[in-house]
Amino acid sequence: MNLDAATRARLVGLFVAEADETVAALRDLAEGLTAGARGDVLREFGRIAHGLKGAAAALGYEGLARALHDLEDLALGVRDERPAGAEERRRRVGEALDLVSEGTARMGASGADAFPEDLLERLLDVVAPGRAAADAAAGAERDASAPAAPDGAPSPAAPRAPEAGERISVPATDVDAALRLASSLARGAAQLHEALQRAGGDLAHAAQSLANGAAGLEGIVASLRLLPAEAALSGLEEEVDGLAAHLGKRVALGITGRDVRADRRSLQSARGMIRHLVRNALDHGIEPEADRIAAGKEAEGHLSVAVHAGESTLRVTVSDDGAGFDAAAIRGELARRTGDPERIASLSDEEVLRAWAFEGGSTRSTATRISGRGLGLSAVAQLARASGGGIRILSARGEGSIVEFTLPLEVYAVEALTVSAGGRLFGVPLGAVERTVHAAGAGDAIHEGAAGPTLAAGETILPLCDLGEVLGLARAPDRLRRDAGAVGAARFAVVVRHEASLAALAVDDLGGVEGMVPATVAGVAQADALVTGIARLGDGSAVAVLNPRHLVDRARAVRPRPRPAAAPSRAAAAPAGALDVVLAEDSLATREVLRVLLEEQGFRVRVAADGEEALQRVVERAPDVLVSDVNMPRRDGLALTRALRARVETERLPIVLLTSQDDEATRAEGAAAGADAYLLKARFDAGVLQQTLARIGVRSG
Repeated sequence: MNLDAATRARLVGLFVAEADETVAALRDLAEGLTAGARGDVLREFGRIAHGLKGAAAALGYEGLARALHDLEDLALGVRDERPAGAEERRRRVGEALDLVSEGTARMGASGADAFPEDLLERLLDVVAPGRAAADAAAGAERDASAPAAPDGAPSPAAPRAPEAGERISVPATDVDAALRLASSLARGAAQLHEALQRAGGDLAHAAQSLANGAAGLEGIVASLRLLPAEAALSGLEEEVDGLAAHLGKRVALGITGRDVRADRRSLQSARGMIRHLVRNALDHGIEPEADRIAAGKEAEGHLSVAVHAGESTLRVTVSDDGAGFDAAAIRGELARRTGDPERIASLSDEEVLRAWAFEGGSTRSTATRISGRGLGLSAVAQLARASGGGIRILSARGEGSIVEFTLPLEVYAVEALTVSAGGRLFGVPLGAVERTVHAAGAGDAIHEGAAGPTLAAGETILPLCDLGEVLGLARAPDRLRRDAGAVGAARFAVVVRHEASLAALAVDDLGGVEGMVPATVAGVAQADALVTGIARLGDGSAVAVLNPRHLVDRARAVRPRPRPAAAPSRAAAAPAGALDVVLAEDSLATREVLRVLLEEQGFRVRVAADGEEALQRVVERAPDVLVSDVNMPRRDGLALTRALRARVETERLPIVLLTSQDDEATRAEGAAAGADAYLLKARFDAGVLQQTLARIGVRSG
């Protein structure tokens, strides 16, 4: 390939970024590499590995491409192996992926334009030991006195030592479910112990043992899925020291958040992205010592990496005190590229830098005028956006830069303060709780003014908003007016902080601080949404975990106002003529979310945990409409539909099926069973249901 140096460097950087993502995907698929493995798993593994092999070959990495080809063969041969042979192949696939990951991480950290030779030799030995031995026999024999491989592995021709312990492969979704159940069990056992301890008696000791065991189980299961951020940060100091020495610079690295816990895939993605940003900061951000001294700075540059997990996202911040971005020059270049100078001129510097990152700008050839960090920044921006995360860039010319990216977490643990509003439970991450106030004893802290109630929090006066109103629930009774020194039904207020912004929220009640492992629900509880997940307490209660950033933004957008004392209660009965809905859904979290969405729009809802229970509900009293999940135990949604269509009493009952699958075959199955409508869970809300019901002729009385 005849490429100029800048283009070559850009392509290598993108290859390294792609390799990080590809290896993470292959690791997940490798869990399904067992004897008799499903064809779709093998095909997907082969497809992804083949793509990386093609990228390696395109860049001239012939040895790596050959090794990746052998890795494909190694994985695809699993199906025809006996269990022991399949497990050995799967183990070798995992070892090979570790070597590929280590090699590309070295390339990213050092800026090298070649896969490390020592790792390539080990990789070839792992994926094709027979061929390596044959090649060795045909050529010069290996030196018997050669040192062992860096990890002490035996030579390819030698029999492999058995692993220290038996390993089993379990789907990540099963581990996630086990973790949530273990978390719920631990909470319930702790509550039982506290109750029995207050009551006294011999059972308190047994309950303590149960609580300790449940907490231990939770920790073990959590360790299978949640790793410390150290997994993404390990070796970073050595890489920084090595690259700084190579560049002739002195750089002090500070790292915070090593003990933050997150899922393996998110940390694997973050690892490569961190190294992109660190390498670019060292190479193009932090100036040489002479330039720093001339600018009045310390000779030693400062670089920091901070990791934080919360609100269902992993947030990583990489900052330096280097030269910063030349935003003015980047603005001009971006205007030229886009052909829209007026729009670019209207953007802030932060918006310009973000647009530049997504534009994929590489300015190595003009590094003296514009920071040449566009390449690594572009890779990070693209990876963050592809995963559903985001990126933020702040910079001051001559003072340094801050790059922050976020990634959605597949599973996360959070400590949250539970609060109730409108008859529902919510969780506010503890790190965002600034203070709590007992309204009845708040004295002059709460004041009723012409614009509505306020709360004095330290030196700040905050509008006091009702949490139910902020969340869009039906307006609660007059919780904020004081009567004879007490604050109506709103017994407590919570002050929530996000960065520099505060919001005061009135709530019906405060619970305790609970450890939770929330589950996401497509379309209603997901990363970077107001509700990031649904958790379950020890007593089975569902808790909606709130995102402090969106919560504070919502509260600041609400203008509190005095409410009439006779405002209708959230707990009031559904209005006359409301449609009666039987809701069938086997997932507790999804069922609760859908129930609340429907009730907020005035539907009367009767719930069922599966198709069999739904059939009983319908037989007991025919509803106006049935809303049912397709995939359920005992009797699925299709079987339930067919059973109802076979009964004279329900042959015309409107039936709406919900599913996560959006394909013609599934829709055809639903239509053949007799369903009237078919909705995707990811797009479901009460408004969509009302429109659908109107379309099929169902209207409230």
